[in-house]
Amino acid sequence: MRIGVDSYSFHRYFGELREGESPVDQRWTTDDFLNSCSELGVDGVSLETCFLDGGADAEVESLRQRLDQHGFERVLAWGHPSGLAMGLDPEAFADALAAVDRAAGLGCRLLRIVVGITRHFGQESETEVLRRVVPQVAEITDRAEQLDLDVAVETHCDLTTASVGSLVEQVASPRLGVVLDSANVVRIGEDLLAAAAALAPHTKMIHVKDLDLRSSTPGEPGGHWPGVPLGLGDLDIAGALELMEAAGFDGLACVEVADMASGWSEHEIVAQSVDWLGKFATERHPCPE
Repeated sequence: MRIGVDSYSFHRYFGELREGESPVDQRWTTDDFLNSCSELGVDGVSLETCFLDGGADAEVESLRQRLDQHGFERVLAWGHPSGLAMGLDPEAFADALAAVDRAAGLGCRLLRIVVGITRHFGQESETEVLRRVVPQVAEITDRAEQLDLDVAVETHCDLTTASVGSLVEQVASPRLGVVLDSANVVRIGEDLLAAAAALAPHTKMIHVKDLDLRSSTPGEPGGHWPGVPLGLGDLDIAGALELMEAAGFDGLACVEVADMASGWSEHEIVAQSVDWLGKFATERHPCPE
């Protein structure tokens, strides 16, 4: 397991405010994010396409060189917020195909995609959603394979764990897997360890989040889900990571911050979570004397 940070953790600094959030007094560029991650000493970054600057970042080779200078493993994270809109948005599908080429140009080994978002959850038969989405994801995966690239579908409060697993199995390509988001499976009312066990064979990256569940209702994913540093919330993050490692997971475990519990900032949550992951990894795999 290697440690990373997803740029969505600093969404306020990129100009996005979730419900109830206050704006910050500065705006970040991608380089600000990369510099912050370098200071944290992480192995990799996941770059949300919605936050990439239109100027310097539009030049793929320039961004690749900057990532190389930091020595980061990198993932391109496509689809925030609505992804493929459950297979109903042809323009989004075309944009996802274009993201494959961009990811390859950046030197990524993995492209993250999403099928939908919270408001889509439970709105129609998941069998019908998969009927539309499977061919789209198969085409995205085929293009990625041509460029020696993997694709991973995130658990994004859009589909149940069973349907995400079915999607991967129906496409039936070793190039396609899952990004397990530890918070999102709980938000839709599922058990984290059960979801981790079910998806572990397919998981190519993890979004690692901990939650304070005192004011939240599992099964109502659109509510407020206060995030706290890893190890300080109610989720069995260590248990989930142990299940992943037992299944042979060797990808990036990326800290991601969405909602923030009162009294915490994204900087504090990210820094403490990176430290927690480092200690977890050291305890699991101590350096030989």
